[in-house]
Amino acid sequence: MSMATDKTFDVIVIGLGVMGSATAYHLSADGYRVLALEQFELDHNRGSSNGESRIIRYAYDHPAYVEMAKAVFPMWRALEAECGEQLMVRTGGLDFGPADSPTLVATRDNLRAAGVPYEWLTPEEVSRQLPQFRLDEGMMGGYQPDAGYLAASRCVVAQAKMAQKHGATLLTNTPVQKIDVLADSVRVHTSGAVYEAGRLVITVGPWASSVLGTLGLNLPLQATREELVFFEPPNMAQFLPEQFPVFIYHGKPWFYGLPSVTGTGLKVAVHGRNEPTDPDTIRRTPDEDYIEQVRAFVRRHLPQGDGRVREARICMYTMTPDEHFIIDRHPAHDHVVIGAGFSGHGFKFGILVGRILADLAVRGQTAHDVRLFSLSRFANAVPPGAHR
Repeated sequence: MSMATDKTFDVIVIGLGVMGSATAYHLSADGYRVLALEQFELDHNRGSSNGESRIIRYAYDHPAYVEMAKAVFPMWRALEAECGEQLMVRTGGLDFGPADSPTLVATRDNLRAAGVPYEWLTPEEVSRQLPQFRLDEGMMGGYQPDAGYLAASRCVVAQAKMAQKHGATLLTNTPVQKIDVLADSVRVHTSGAVYEAGRLVITVGPWASSVLGTLGLNLPLQATREELVFFEPPNMAQFLPEQFPVFIYHGKPWFYGLPSVTGTGLKVAVHGRNEPTDPDTIRRTPDEDYIEQVRAFVRRHLPQGDGRVREARICMYTMTPDEHFIIDRHPAHDHVVIGAGFSGHGFKFGILVGRILADLAVRGQTAHDVRLFSLSRFANAVPPGAHR
């Protein structure tokens, strides 16, 4: 992806993970002149958007996300139709844990209130329907048949390709060195050029805290080091997408898992280890004690999934204190829009978040309810004197 000859655009997007590539896709499809800048190659493995699979689900313990899921499933299907490849695979989804787990009960109640079909199953019923699982006495499971996984890297690449098809300029391996926010425009400096646009969208994942800090925002965003473990069960056929659902265990800690996609093996991890890290110096060596913690969970609740570890992989979350996203305009600069802090559960909403960020950038508003994601909820986030 070569240097842009034109230096002036309607919108500049910084960061080409799932959120940035979605934003560039929607803006370019709407006819805007878009420049998207990525510090590494497209679909790199140093952020939070790379890999074979991410869970997509309706099952959530907060109703706002259930409503967003209703919007996002058809959007991924529409992208599949446009790019001509499968990006989303339905497997069904199981949420399970102690029957009185507050998040499990809230998830069940939210699905019921939203009219989303689900089954509320005893441990015996779970074992009959999904023989790979073994629930303890006193647990319950909520099964939702529409859940599945997104082919993560393919989603990012598809959005980027469609953005290019609609005329967007994508520059990879092009780190941003400086951002000047002017009264009604922005200037973005790279080592080779200075680009100007009327609007700026910042979707830089784990680098958000440092980038936004240069724009006067002190947001409580923490990059965390997370670890995925891929097992090779003796009978892998039981853990293929046709046989095995995505799952979330509501306990302390939370675990989640996905079927073996393109030969990776059964994927299981702790959700939200909250080990602070710096995205530029993150330790990439797997932890043996963590692998054994995950194996102990697999032995207890997925006994047939226990096998040799094919791979342990390091990735990152970008956490907010309440684990809700940040989707908002800069309080002092309406023409700067921010998508950040997706807290390990944002990928599934990427194509919708891109639509919202695009709308905020060019129209200043969105049809979706994003009050939950306002950055004004954080004390000291906003510089003194800033106002809309």
